[in-house]
Parts: sequence; C-alpha cells; structure tokens
Amino acid sequence: SLARRGWQVTVFERHEPAAGASGLPAGILAPHVSPDDALLSRLTRAGIRITWQALEELLEEGRSWRAFGVLERRAADAMRLPPDWSSDGPNESWVATPAQLAAAGLPAGTDAMWHERAGWVRPAHLVRAWLAQPGIQVETGRSVAQLVQRDAGVELHDADGAPIGVFDRVVIAAGHDSRRFAPHCPLQPVRGQIAWGPMRDARALPSTPINGDGYFIALPDAEEPIWVAGATFDRDACDTTLRAADTEDNARRLARLHPAAAEALSAEFSAGDARAWAGVRCASGDRRPLIGPIDANGSPSIWLCTALGSRGLSFAALCGELLAARWHAEPLPLPTALARALDTRRI
Repeated sequence: SLARRGWQVTVFERHEPAAGASGLPAGILAPHVSPDDALLSRLTRAGIRITWQALEELLEEGRSWRAFGVLERRAADAMRLPPDWSSDGPNESWVATPAQLAAAGLPAGTDAMWHERAGWVRPAHLVRAWLAQPGIQVETGRSVAQLVQRDAGVELHDADGAPIGVFDRVVIAAGHDSRRFAPHCPLQPVRGQIAWGPMRDARALPSTPINGDGYFIALPDAEEPIWVAGATFDRDACDTTLRAADTEDNARRLARLHPAAAEALSAEFSAGDARAWAGVRCASGDRRPLIGPIDANGSPSIWLCTALGSRGLSFAALCGELLAARWHAEPLPLPTALARALDTRRI
C-alpha cells in the first residue's frame, strides 16, 4: 500500500517471509455474520473486498486460491441474519440451501451458512507476491531490537545494539512480538496447530471449505494437492513445538465438523501419518486489529499494524490500505466509524 504511493519500503524480516503464522498450508477467507450485523461483521466484509482484489491481481486461481464459497456450520441461533438483510445490499451470506448442504456432503437440516464471497487461500503465496512488488526491499535474517527517535528520523538497532539504519517512518508489524516495542498495548499470543496431509482421494472429501468450530479445506487442484484441518486455540502460548495431543484434538474437531471427511481420513490419523503445523497468532484485548501511532500523542514516526488475530486474510490488506490512506490524508477505505474502531488510540 505504501509502495504504490511512492514510498521506498524496506522490510526487516527475522527469518524468511511467511515463516510465522502466515506460513500455514492454507486458510479460509470468509466473512463474519451476526444477527445484529455487529462491528466485526462489517469490518470483515470491508476487508475481504480489498483482499479479493489483491488475490485477483496477484495470484493464480486454483493454485494459490479458489473462490467458490465457504459453508459455515453454527448453532441454529447463530444462523439468524439481520432483519434488514437484502440481496440489494453488499450481502453475500445466506442460510445454506439443501442443495448446498448436499454438495458439501452434509445431511439435510444441518444448521449452516453459505458465504458466496469466500474461499481458500495459501497465505504465504500472497505474502511473497506482495513483497515482490516494485518499491519494496526485503532483508531477511534481520531482527530489529530497538527503535531510537533522532532528529533525522527513527534509528533501528539490532540485538547487539548495532545501528541498522535511519528511516523517516517505521511500521511495527511483528505479530505478538510487537509487544517488545509497545508494551502498553494489550497484545495476546494465541498458539494454533493444524493437521494436514497429501490428498489421496479427493472424491471422499468435500470440495467446499467447511468452517465453524474449526475448519476443513481440500485443495485437489493446488500445485500440491493437500487437505487441511484445524485449528487449536491456545491463549498466552508461544511455543510452536508440535503436539500429538493437538493432532488428536483436530481429529475430534473434524469429526464434529464433517463426519464423512473424518471417516475418510481416520486411517491417516490412526496411523500417525497426518502431518502437523503450528504458529502463533496475535490478538488485541477487544479482538480487533491495532492500526495507528504507537503513542497517545499521535507521533507520525512510529506506527503499529498488528493484532489481526485469526483473520489475517480478512484484515491484512484492509489494514495496509487504512494506514497508507491515513498517512496521505486520503479518503479512508471504510467508513470513519469503522476506521476509528481499529485505531491504536482507542485503547
């Protein structure tokens, strides 16, 4: 977002791009829906529309993403739509029809929501495509440990105290590690582990991503056909060591979410052939992203862009556009009230 506006951007990455929570094999892009069209619902709709544009421009559909809808299983009372929900507005989520349930391999009468503007994405592909755009330089293996405000700008130092460089402005987008630079912010690490494996028989698995208490995605046409099931949700945990107990938990979660898929993969789980991956999300106290100046005085030099929680695919592009628009005093990419709900100065 900044590079498109003419900034020369340097990204300092401690490891490699998408080595953290964005490195999961595949994730679901789907909106949040609530009976009162709550703040989170409106934010996710706005975010998905911006992400969608990036996916269409930068990635190959079928290999890196696919937009054929998502079926979400919830309790009956969670399937209620706002009373003024209408096809004339920006509403692309509805109670699932019997035909959609049957196509997803679920019995008639299952409580579920159908999201039309939704699908699966391989997040690392999107991260790498963004970083490959003109005006962006990526330095890997560089860990920033300290920021020092100078007259000439913000000076960055590494873990040994050596200066890295001086920059006009700095954006801290370090997930839960952003706490090192913003200890006053209520940031919480949330560990998540998924199960996944190579797809051996696509016919036995639902072609539609299933979301709800966990999720399941089958990627038969991707460069590497795989299935993904998850995910655990461990607050205040940063250890990414893989746990056999979490794989078992994901198998049980899948059995509740989609019994037929669980049965088709039961042999892989029983034999210990299901693979695992773990990462750490970053959440704020109110579960909304934090975008804005790091200090209460609104200094333009150091900003935060973090706390995307479990909805990075919905929020990342939106947050980037919001930050860049604020720097340039442009019209915001979402209504003012929603933008204020993401401002760091709300905390």
